[in-house]
Amino acid sequence: MNASYLEKRMETRTDIEGILRYKVLGDGEDTLTSFKYEKASTRNISKGGVCVILPHKIGEGNVIRVELPIENESLLIKAFCEVQWCRLANKDGIYEAGLSFIALKDDDAKALENFINEREAKAM
Repeated sequence: MNASYLEKRMETRTDIEGILRYKVLGDGEDTLTSFKYEKASTRNISKGGVCVILPHKIGEGNVIRVELPIENESLLIKAFCEVQWCRLANKDGIYEAGLSFIALKDDDAKALENFINEREAKAM
């Protein structure tokens, strides 16, 4: 990792492999605007956001709606997120994006916190 890299995360991330559904609500330059939900793979998650793997670029600052299944898909977290960054992950045209939660229902926030805490406890 680059020595000049500064960690900006405010929360600890935990690995999560799964599929979420997302829909871009706003667009800017060089983005794909979609009126239907698309799928993305999840890489890791925290109380503040989620890292996803995408088949195309989405612009920083875009607001997207996500549906994220957790607890073996028995619970569906619905949230609005802002794209903080998006970069090419490999030469095959796959992108990685960091999304921050900007609107999350209290029940979903609590379920997400419990999920992350349980995952962290198992990792110790």
